[in-house]
Amino acid sequence: MPFIRRMLSCAVLATTVGAGVALPVSASAQAAPGAVCVDATNSRANNTEVRLWGCLDHANQRFVIDAGQIKVKDTVGTAREVCLDTTNSRANNTKVRLWTCLDHPNQKFVIDAGQIKVKDTIGTAREVCLDTTNDRANNTKVRLWTCLDHPNQKFVIDAGKIKVKDTLA
Repeated sequence: MPFIRRMLSCAVLATTVGAGVALPVSASAQAAPGAVCVDATNSRANNTEVRLWGCLDHANQRFVIDAGQIKVKDTVGTAREVCLDTTNSRANNTKVRLWTCLDHPNQKFVIDAGQIKVKDTIGTAREVCLDTTNDRANNTKVRLWTCLDHPNQKFVIDAGKIKVKDTLA
């Protein structure tokens, strides 16, 4: 499916994430039916693939960023907190999954200029980012990909939701 972009003029807003990290809101966008968010699905089981879904006021789309970990909010403070996890692979097209939160590099991220980077790849010859593919359809899997200056890797954190920037009006 070809990737079509069009420029929209929008007001620039900023949302603060954690200790002083600001993510700008939309400047360019691709045609989309509405905002699209990272979604944890209804499962909290280990190895559940993280997906995209139209933004809703739902627990599956609420996250907390804590010490570099991206935690599913409804698990925070429970006996089993659940985090986004990259697996042991940093290869392009590796699916992002849910896993019990551990103090492990697979669950450490840095938000940099709207990109969500795998922390242990920062400063290497090949930094790795969360990537949405060119598709914005419900149930599209979130993956890892070499960091590029590309809309597939641009996010806005807003009220605990991780929104795909190019779907915001």
